[in-house]
Amino acid sequence: MSRLALALPAILAFALSGCGLAHMPAREDSGSLNIRWLEDYETARTTAASSGRPILAVLVAGELKDRC
Repeated sequence: MSRLALALPAILAFALSGCGLAHMPAREDSGSLNIRWLEDYETARTTAASSGRPILAVLVAGELKDRC
């Protein structure tokens, strides 16, 4: 068996897994970076319902030092 035949499954697995794309930074003008931090769940729920955007809820034990 040639070396290419032995390496081909590993190359295909790497290419199909998206490992190369997983570490690409998001564009700075991307809408995904527009995160609003709200401390009250009900306010977040009503804001999300009116704007049609999802909620990412994070439970933090203690005080947040840096909100980004």
